[in-house]
Amino acid sequence: MVEIFLVSMVLLLTGFGFYRLMRAEREARRYLESSSETPLQLSHLSSALARVARETRTLRISLESPLRTLREYLRTDPTRTEDDLEAVDAALMEATRGVGEWLAMIDALPAHERGDMEAMGASAGPVRSALAAEGGAFERGHIRSAGRQNLDERLEAVLRELARVEAALQVPVNPYR
Repeated sequence: MVEIFLVSMVLLLTGFGFYRLMRAEREARRYLESSSETPLQLSHLSSALARVARETRTLRISLESPLRTLREYLRTDPTRTEDDLEAVDAALMEATRGVGEWLAMIDALPAHERGDMEAMGASAGPVRSALAAEGGAFERGHIRSAGRQNLDERLEAVLRELARVEAALQVPVNPYR
């Protein structure tokens, strides 16, 4: 009787793990098939600003994963486990680290490069303000805050701002000179 129970539990846990793996694979495939990025136009940029443009795109794309993880977490799911909560925490920690490193890269630019960036309309200010409004870190405990949008919407606003910075860096300052 005990053997039957143990075999049943192993089969149940294996089946549940397989179900979660298939669901994650389906989500990843859907995401990959929906994405289409155009090549960056960097010829008019200095090497430092070209690096900023590449890193901005990389950060924007990498933040899409924590955003998807967060949105999946916000959906009601009776099969949610402690691993799912840890995945959300890890994704938010990775998002915080990525944004912090990007801001540090911007701060490390020489003043004239930051000025050129500002002249193009690419400012790190809104991203910096968004991280400061989160208390310096994106955390699961602040998913729903009174009087504010949900964390997924606030993180999506950061992605939009990064896309705006990326687009601004694509246009030469004086294209008709």
